[in-house]
Amino acid sequence: MTNHYNAFIRGNKASFAKVYQLPLSILSLLFLFSFGAFAQSPAQKQQIIQKTNVTKLSQFQAEIAKQVASEKQAALAAAQRNGWQVKMNNADGSFSELQKVVTDENGNEVPVYYTTFNVAAARSTRANHLNAGGSLGLNLDGQNMVAYVWDGGHARVTHQEYDGAGGNNRVTVEDAASEGGTQLNFHAAHVTGTITASGVQANAKGMAPQSRVRGYMWNDDVAEATAAAANGMLLSNHSYGYRSDLVPDQYFGAYIDVSRSWDELMYNAPYYLMVVAAGNDGNANSYNGAPLDGNSSYDKLTGHSTSKNNLVVANAQDANVSSDGSLNSVSINSSSSEGPTDDYRIKPDITGNGTSVYSTYASSDTAYNSITGTSMASPNVTGTLLLLQQHYDNINGSFMKAATLKGLALHTADDAGSNGPDAVFGWGLLNAKAAAEAISSNTTGESKIEELTLTSGQTYSVTVDADGVNPLMASISWTDAPGAAVTATNSNTPVLVNDLDIRVTKNSTTYQPYRLTGVTTNGTGDNTVDPYERIDVAGASGTYTITVTHKGSLTGGSQDFSLIVTGLTGTPVVCNATTPTGVNTSNVTYNSASVSWTAVPAATYDVRYRAAGTTSWTTVAATGTSVELTGLTELTSYEVQVRSKCDDGTTSSYSSSATFTTPEFQLVYCDSNGQSVADEYISNVTLESINNNSGAGSGGYTDFTGISTDLAKDGTYTISVSPTWTGQTYSEGYSAWIDYNQDGDFADAGEQVWTQAATQNTTVSGSFTIPTTALDGATRMRVSMKYNGVPTPCEAFQYGEVEDYTIVIGGTPPDTQAPTAPGSLTAADITQTTVSLSWNASSDNVGVTGYDVYRSNTVIATVTGTSYEVTGLTADTAYSFRIKAKDEAGNESAFSNTTNVTTLGDDPAGCSTGISTFPYAEGFEGNIGAWSQSTADDLNWTVDAGGTPSNGTGPSSAVEGSDYIFVEASGNGTGYPNKQAIITSPCFDLSGLSTPNFSFSYHMYGASDMGSIALEASTDEGASWTSIWSETGNQGNAWLDASVNLSAYAGGGVQLRFNRITGGTWQADVAIDNVSLTNEVVLPCTDVTLSITLDNYPEETSWQIRNSSNQVVASGGTYGSQPDGSTVTVTECLDAGTYTFIINDSYGDGICCSYGNGSYALTSAGTTLASGGAFGSSETTTFTIGSGTNAAFFESMETTEPITIGMYPNPLEGNKILNVTSTKEDLTYMVRDMLGRTISQGKVTNRQIDMNQLQAGVYMVTLDANSKKPYTEKVVVKQ
Repeated sequence: MTNHYNAFIRGNKASFAKVYQLPLSILSLLFLFSFGAFAQSPAQKQQIIQKTNVTKLSQFQAEIAKQVASEKQAALAAAQRNGWQVKMNNADGSFSELQKVVTDENGNEVPVYYTTFNVAAARSTRANHLNAGGSLGLNLDGQNMVAYVWDGGHARVTHQEYDGAGGNNRVTVEDAASEGGTQLNFHAAHVTGTITASGVQANAKGMAPQSRVRGYMWNDDVAEATAAAANGMLLSNHSYGYRSDLVPDQYFGAYIDVSRSWDELMYNAPYYLMVVAAGNDGNANSYNGAPLDGNSSYDKLTGHSTSKNNLVVANAQDANVSSDGSLNSVSINSSSSEGPTDDYRIKPDITGNGTSVYSTYASSDTAYNSITGTSMASPNVTGTLLLLQQHYDNINGSFMKAATLKGLALHTADDAGSNGPDAVFGWGLLNAKAAAEAISSNTTGESKIEELTLTSGQTYSVTVDADGVNPLMASISWTDAPGAAVTATNSNTPVLVNDLDIRVTKNSTTYQPYRLTGVTTNGTGDNTVDPYERIDVAGASGTYTITVTHKGSLTGGSQDFSLIVTGLTGTPVVCNATTPTGVNTSNVTYNSASVSWTAVPAATYDVRYRAAGTTSWTTVAATGTSVELTGLTELTSYEVQVRSKCDDGTTSSYSSSATFTTPEFQLVYCDSNGQSVADEYISNVTLESINNNSGAGSGGYTDFTGISTDLAKDGTYTISVSPTWTGQTYSEGYSAWIDYNQDGDFADAGEQVWTQAATQNTTVSGSFTIPTTALDGATRMRVSMKYNGVPTPCEAFQYGEVEDYTIVIGGTPPDTQAPTAPGSLTAADITQTTVSLSWNASSDNVGVTGYDVYRSNTVIATVTGTSYEVTGLTADTAYSFRIKAKDEAGNESAFSNTTNVTTLGDDPAGCSTGISTFPYAEGFEGNIGAWSQSTADDLNWTVDAGGTPSNGTGPSSAVEGSDYIFVEASGNGTGYPNKQAIITSPCFDLSGLSTPNFSFSYHMYGASDMGSIALEASTDEGASWTSIWSETGNQGNAWLDASVNLSAYAGGGVQLRFNRITGGTWQADVAIDNVSLTNEVVLPCTDVTLSITLDNYPEETSWQIRNSSNQVVASGGTYGSQPDGSTVTVTECLDAGTYTFIINDSYGDGICCSYGNGSYALTSAGTTLASGGAFGSSETTTFTIGSGTNAAFFESMETTEPITIGMYPNPLEGNKILNVTSTKEDLTYMVRDMLGRTISQGKVTNRQIDMNQLQAGVYMVTLDANSKKPYTEKVVVKQ
């Protein structure tokens, strides 16, 4: 952020760099009690002061004054440094003034401004019924009443409207001295006139035309208001607040320090009510980057607009009001800022009329103008509330507490917008007439207005009688203690300190208060956030109990509250069950109708209805004088009747029938449009068969419902929208909605099918899926494009366009997805004429309906399961089979694998009664299974686990399971040399296998003279045997795998046996495990041969071969049983792939050349893959076995450095210091003479040995690195 602020303005579109704002107030203590006499009587003033915490206010005012004085001084200094404007007239007609400076997250100075809340004009509502000549006959014009105004400047006190019938000099400037004289301001003048203008020009008459106004500039608002409240101030108006384009996202809806400061003031001055303009950002949906619930059309209140105890005012259009003061209709001005607060308090609180209000201006004593905004709605409300205080005082001889006044305004407001309170209108449009009537009827018992106190643990209750005509409404209002300021964004932790609760009960029914359940929704339930709660009981009749309780412990030990109840009767009503009259129907829709009738006092009702021509009635109970009938059928005639009931059980007869006919179902969708398409509009929408090019629609909306496309349930589709800009390119946000349940709105879950944040892309698109729950048939799709923000479905925004289309939703989309291919097709139970096939099931997006069985390319059967027995085959004949899956739509999968089968001849050659079910596996768990020991050998194979009896030979565990078989070479002293051990398999019938493969694991570890083991095969019932695999010698302490292709024996029978012949030592146990015979293709492997000539320490040498997955496929060593310098040769057959060969020396000096001339070579078919001998602890070589050609080649080698040890100089003379060179640390030394006697020994320090103490002679010096290989050298010492 730079050290100046920038603004880009296009018409009314302004984009400002975000700066942060806080309220600033400063006031010298000398003002605290220095005001002139109030218009209220001295006794009244003293009464208010006595109930005000003057001490606390004085302390609070001093703290605020000290704080803001410092902040203001710093702000002015920063303005001079950075070239900021201190005051400015904004492009939208508002006025802003620098208040303070803050530092942003990058350390830059950022200016903070207050701004007025007018866009163009404002107008008042129903105070005329209270004024002189009004319908109530009250003649309330604000006589002897004072309102306070804080604003961006001062009104012109000499204006003709301020010196009219109410007397001279009704408007005064209170802070001229501290502000450098009177600072005339059009906005302050207009606000002042809206409250107090006398009506020299009739259409400029204020709400309280004989009242007085005390004016202040906004710079020191909190401190000045604190002083005024300490002197008995009742009402103040604040038609200003933060510039929302210049505050951080955290401020929106948050209870911040300034919110708390105003609450602290009002808590300690219980008669003082602050009236605040909500703001004019209703059309600005991009200022808040993190709106509550993600809804950019809401969460726009900042600063003092989020306090709990004040009254925040929204701005309505001109209301349609009957001559008797009843509201016909009203709509919100689109510029009015929406709530709620982050903890979902109902803000704004109420709505005034602030559109095109004609009032005073500051340019001359006769200047006037019309402007619009919450700045105008707020004084409209302030002036009206002043009249209500005047009326209450006239009747009761005292003024209402602020909580009572606020509660009365909210209690009697006309509901507008959503049913019940919302974050747009608050509790509705101020109804001064209804509020004044409630004050008047408090004396007759038809209403109840009481100021009470609830102590900790106390429950307050009272019984009331409903008048049986009007709704029973009960509310409580209290001025809450200041809560803790919040620094988090969108924190929903309640800031309410003392949580009171109101409930209304009758019999077993309990009624609960309204509350917000979301940004756009409300309901009834336990309200834990608002310091005002209201319960509405429609159609109330009889006696009810009102109960007030609290949660937890009350801060301060008690809480004052105001109880307001309307809809009461002054005397109990006696029920007489007479037949209701005036039964009428209204609001008849295709499936509902409203029924109303004239009330029978204190009665409840039964309402029955039926379709014309039928005999069965449907009855519903009602407590009020109307009921809503639902679930009706369109284009049907109905009759409805009503009877009354009393609590004593008596009932009247049913009334005569009222009839109505339901119309045909027709949907009416909400309006939405862009107010200007001069700069941008939607030029193309594409979705399936819709590809609509269009120009700018008249009024920012075009009905294209004559254009449609078919979409199927569960189908996924892509919508694209292209804008056209007539000049400069702007950022546009997009949304699309489909009315899936065809209920005439886009508000249901999932109906917003696509959104796109503001972008300058020339085409935007997104995908969505039609839910399976969508109703079939034609429905509405709405596509909306809005400048610089994501639109909502029923929004009228300033720039952009809306288009509607028709979508026809059908059943599921055509199934074009094929099943997966069946897996693992295998053949079993092969005979001369049959074979059993089985496979793994396929999967499908809808479902597999069957499988086609193919013999070669011909379908021979269709089955629903995953197996099939083929019959009618010819003996000794080859066949191939494969499978395809298919679904109901006829989609076919790819083929499964192919299995090749040869039917049996008469009897398999080779052996009889053989095993013919494969795969076959034997793990020798506990016994040798179907294998048999030979009686013509010397030794038996033994089942064992966890090692063999001899040390240094045999495995320590099995490959699979826990057991294996082995031959004990010691054989109790008879197992070697050249002893034979044979174990023979059962007969394997391979007539049904095409590529049989026999695999097993073997372990050959021990001395070098291990002897041999061979796998042998017989095809003549064991008469003769042929070796098909063999291995000799020590293969290291690891299980190795062998795989033998038996394709040569396919189609016949074969027996296998392991033939073990021991070598010349007892240390030569050989084991076998994990035997299997399968029908699978075994790709040819390539032999690699490792030849290692060991050095003099073979127990240090080991090796591994790892595959590309880093798994060990072969290994060997160490070779402690091998003679020094002997050669070990190992051959492994490796599949195609890349491998790593690693040879290790545990001492770290390789196998050459310090202690012997060892070497190694890994070769394949004449190609050397790895070789060497001189290395350190290890040497790693990467090589590849080629695919198909069996070619093998070297890739890379990595070698560690070998260990070196040496000494110098030799001979020693002069300074006899022997230097040591070694790659090993922690060396020790020993010096011996030629007779072998130890002369000295110790640890080598700094790689040196001090020999100065030795006499001349020849010595043997030995260096040892804690190993088996000490290094000794003859050293000559001279004089």
